Order: sequence, then C-alpha cells, then structure tokens
Amino acid sequence: MPFNVIDRSGNPIGIICERFLIDNPQSNLFLIGLTHQRLEDMDIDMEKIRGMIAYGLDCRSILGSIKEEKFDQAMREIWKHNFLVNGIYNEQFLIKRLMLQRFTPIDEYVRLGRFIFTGYILIDGTKMNFIDNAYIMLDEEMDYIQLPFSKDFGIPLFFKIKGIPLCQTEGVRTGQPWEMNHYHTTRLPVISGNASLDVQVGTQCLLKDGMNIQVFIEKEKIAGIFGDGIYYKIA
Repeated sequence: MPFNVIDRSGNPIGIICERFLIDNPQSNLFLIGLTHQRLEDMDIDMEKIRGMIAYGLDCRSILGSIKEEKFDQAMREIWKHNFLVNGIYNEQFLIKRLMLQRFTPIDEYVRLGRFIFTGYILIDGTKMNFIDNAYIMLDEEMDYIQLPFSKDFGIPLFFKIKGIPLCQTEGVRTGQPWEMNHYHTTRLPVISGNASLDVQVGTQCLLKDGMNIQVFIEKEKIAGIFGDGIYYKIA
C-alpha cells in the first residue's frame, strides 16, 4: 500500500496523510502521520480516486462514467514513459502514484478517522523511494523525534535545525513620523524526514543550529514552536 511509510528495516513509521502547504500552496511536501497502524485497502476510496484520475486524463463521458478502453490506454502510456522501472503494469499502484502528484486533499480519498498519530514528519514527494510497489521507505536518521512536550498544544511536527537561524527586526513607521513599531521574524533552516526547508515565523526565536524543535500548526499556520525548553506562541 504505497501510502505506508517504513524505515530501512521494514518497521512502520507512519502513513502519508496530508500535504504540507505552509507558505506554498503548490508544495510537494507531505505530512507523515507517525503511527504503528497500517493503511489498508478498506481505508482508501479507490473508485473515487480512479474517477478523479480519469477526469484529469479526459477519459470520462458526459454522464460521468469512465471510458474504460481510453482510460486503460492512457494509463499504460503513462506507465510506459514514467514507471517502467516499477516492473509490470499495475493500475492500482499507478492510480495512487498519480494521486500524490495532484494538488488535492488526501483526506477526501483516504479515511483517516481510525488512526492515532503521535506526531508528524515530512517527506519530499519528489524523493519517494517505493519498495515493491507496496511501501515508501524512508532511509533517514530521525533522532529528533521525541514525545510531545505538551499535549495541550496539539500534535507536533518534528524538525531538527540544520543551519544558523536568522533573526531579523524591521522597523515599520506608524501614522506619526516620530513613532516606529518593530516587527520580528526568524528564519529556521530545518530538516524533517527526507525534506529540507526554511520555516519562517513572525517572532524572535532564540534557537540554535542542531536543536530539535516541535512545531504546532493550526489552520495551515504555525501556531507555536517548542525548543530548548521554551514555547514560542505565534500570534
């Protein structure tokens, strides 16, 4: 099931459950929900995904039914040009791969209600290592994954700072020429899973290279960061 993520020893890490869209609505980064539970066939609405892929390939009739012959030909052409390395044509695997390439909410097609996540890490959609058309293997060290420091703030996204954070203070002049307000930002170069990115927040965070941090998200915005024993609430 190519939404299940395993480590190099074959142990479960979690499942791909959503896109990471902060600061980039066209992001190729995905959230892996950390859990020992595995996604099963019953959790995925394959017919709905199949219909969505068929629509994108112009293989649906006016009444909405799939033009099966045209759809099969189109899918085999995609496999021939892009997925021969995965072996013999496999429609179900290809449908799931194509779904991950489309900017659509995963929870519209995957039932996530029964899963209990202890946290999240990231995976780069352009660097997914598929094993036997069944799993995604994440061959990375993840020593930054720790228990949430507080469940009161929600489920954290785990990062490790990999570089020197940049704190900036900008002056913003008010309506009065002699008055000046100051605006603080911090750019944090981080890694999570196999993804590297910069996280920018609108406050001053006194964090250092090599630190493990927990980021809390609400409504696709960073609501807080915990690191070095300090919780930074982001307004």
